[in-house]
Amino acid sequence: MYTLENCEALWAEAGKQGTPAERMARTEKWFPYYAYLAKSAASVPFQLPEKANPIVAHMLREEILTPGSTVLDIGAGTGNFSLDFARHCRGVTALEPCGDCLSVLENRAAAWGLANMQTVRAMWEEYRPEAAFDVTFSAMCPAICSTEELRRMEAMTKKTCCLVTVMRGSYDKHRKAMMRELGIQPQGGMTSEAIHYINALYLMGRQVNVKCFTARHVTKVPAQRVLEQYPIYFSIFGVPEKESVQFLRDYLERNAADGFLEDESLLKQALIYWDVPKR
Repeated sequence: MYTLENCEALWAEAGKQGTPAERMARTEKWFPYYAYLAKSAASVPFQLPEKANPIVAHMLREEILTPGSTVLDIGAGTGNFSLDFARHCRGVTALEPCGDCLSVLENRAAAWGLANMQTVRAMWEEYRPEAAFDVTFSAMCPAICSTEELRRMEAMTKKTCCLVTVMRGSYDKHRKAMMRELGIQPQGGMTSEAIHYINALYLMGRQVNVKCFTARHVTKVPAQRVLEQYPIYFSIFGVPEKESVQFLRDYLERNAADGFLEDESLLKQALIYWDVPKR
């Protein structure tokens, strides 16, 4: 018989998330990479799209989000979802541990006059809100990684919990190829696949809703950006900068054309949402 205990054991084995202290220490190792991405984002003029993000649009159609909603965005990054939420809801709290990302988010919110945005710099594991939110949301954030964390999320939610996570079959062509050539093995603490959330919530007795989204992109990445970004990324997995830079120069020599690396990515995501049990 497939039980919640079986599900939790399989999830822990697949994710290797570890203790809260181990997870927070691992998150800090990603800060230099997040800071680089934040700096890159800040260098590009930002404009809120006229139409809501497809995931946000679905949440609006389903009336998960309403003009009176208060929303917590867990692991908000530079605000791709938080800023969109703020256009449609009464108040948004963006929770993010990386200060560089929060600075970009705050500047964008100020530039667009989104005064209903509050930012909190903190790790999810240490966050204790003063009051519950109508909606709690987390996209591609590894912090929600067990039934214990799902229940914590529910405890600070009045109405609906929402998770956006990766589905099997997603890939970045060159990232995958480079990691394979470098012999980098998957490590613990990455974003959980959708199936773990769905199974756990079902066995917890929740009425789970799932909406899938697929996006395929082909982009030309400047070789200089590859040489800047990937040494920071590979360092998280223990590859020294000197080694990774030489590897990247050789890789670009074999795969780039006219100073660009043409990349292909497929992102398959699931929006998982459920109403919290009445207390």
